[in-house]
Amino acid sequence: MKAVELEIMDEIDAICRQHGLTYFLGYGSVLGAVRHGGFIPWDDDMDVIMPRDDYEQLIAHFDKWRTSKNYALTFCRNDTSVYQFVKIIDTRTSVKERYVSASYKTGVWVDIFPLDGIPKDAKRVFRRNARLTASLALALSDPSNGTTPLRKLAKKLLDPIAKRMDPAHYSRLIDDNAHHCEKTDEAAYLDIVSMADPDIVQPSSWFEPHEVDFENRRYFIPRSYDEYLTLNYGDWRTPLPESQRHSHTTEAYWIDRD
Repeated sequence: MKAVELEIMDEIDAICRQHGLTYFLGYGSVLGAVRHGGFIPWDDDMDVIMPRDDYEQLIAHFDKWRTSKNYALTFCRNDTSVYQFVKIIDTRTSVKERYVSASYKTGVWVDIFPLDGIPKDAKRVFRRNARLTASLALALSDPSNGTTPLRKLAKKLLDPIAKRMDPAHYSRLIDDNAHHCEKTDEAAYLDIVSMADPDIVQPSSWFEPHEVDFENRRYFIPRSYDEYLTLNYGDWRTPLPESQRHSHTTEAYWIDRD
């Protein structure tokens, strides 16, 4: 998975450099870049964050700008995804996720999240996001799997309801809630789409591109990565104890490799 994700990330990086789009590695990928020079050893995903305008440009032009049809941009808006944010996938692969219904599987991916300005009524926007996200999680869930016996039982009891729910519908509502809410402050960013906390306010001045090594590549992270990581993770310099290191529960397969 990591090898394929790096190839996808190379594609994203090349497109953004060529067409003047701003991107940054985000979340655990920033942490991995700064602390480990690449992936967090017990993690296997890559996250990218982009200011809203650049994010929308990527959505609009990816099919024209991509260098290979092996890569696809999937998103709820164009009915190619059930998720509320963009995924760039390798179409030659397939991923099985333990807690997500197999009917929603996709190829190996890199997630891309938009950074939005501060909404006029942030608490209302985030309350709506929380309700919609809970509905989306239920619609996507696999009732045969659960992290605890109680959660597994709850999923089975709610399965008749979940089967009537369209996850793409809730993802489109989450996307619209973030994209079209009235913004009052563009000097700071929130991740409305995927975060549940309106207090994670990130000054836009933090997001000057800073190039770093990542698994023998060169990608961009926020120049103020210390402030960014401290806000999101607290003491980010100290690795978690082994008992708290949770790997993603996914398996990836080649389905069409040249």
